[in-house]
Amino acid sequence: MRPAKQLTLLATLAACGLAAPAMADFNYPNFASTAGLTLVGNATQTSNSILVTPSLGSQAGAVWVNQKQMVSSGFDASMTIHIDDKQGQGADGIALVIQNSSGEALGGRGGGVGYGDNPTFGFSGIPNSVAIVFDMWNNNVNWPEPGDNHVSIQSNGTGANSPLLQYSLGNAATPDLSDGQQHVLRVNYTAGIMSVYIDGNLSPVLQRALDLSSLISLDQGGNAWVGVTAATGGTADREAHVLDSFALTSCNIPT
Repeated sequence: MRPAKQLTLLATLAACGLAAPAMADFNYPNFASTAGLTLVGNATQTSNSILVTPSLGSQAGAVWVNQKQMVSSGFDASMTIHIDDKQGQGADGIALVIQNSSGEALGGRGGGVGYGDNPTFGFSGIPNSVAIVFDMWNNNVNWPEPGDNHVSIQSNGTGANSPLLQYSLGNAATPDLSDGQQHVLRVNYTAGIMSVYIDGNLSPVLQRALDLSSLISLDQGGNAWVGVTAATGGTADREAHVLDSFALTSCNIPT
């Protein structure tokens, strides 16, 4: 495996800034063990990583942390990913998902990226969810979206999630994450602001005001499942979505 290029737990704790107290809810620096996780669909453990989808056509996979996480007051999540076995232009993408639907939830293949429906082929999206989607394929021929190489915060509230542009709470262009290199993707939610960072940059690539507690229905205490989804579509343009590390720190932020 290539050298680890991931946020350390110390950096994750620091990212919670002035929040106190903070607790590291989970930290998988690798996946030599998948204890405490549920792998769904085409997701499999491979060596010290999780292959969320292999580089085959029409795949969808997810990995969920079994214990629900406190997300309403704030959190800092990071995952290290890389794309392998890219064929053609590669497709479709990977997402960090917060949902309170099922510990074994899985959305659509192709442009559904494992979290949403697929408006063309009819797969169902995950209800009651928010997905931070790192999309690497342009689906504009099928439905309106920002194009390839972008990040978008997608939610249909308590309804089934969807990649349609009308359900984007904010989006921005990203570098090409399918270049075969490891990339650190970080999402920070603090005091009603969600920020997305790539590869340790201090400035967010995307930042939007939103209230998770109002957007989706959480458990009492503000808990929900947190996980990663991915998907492929056609056989000509496909890629393997590999998860190398995953961590989350919940921040109890006084209000």
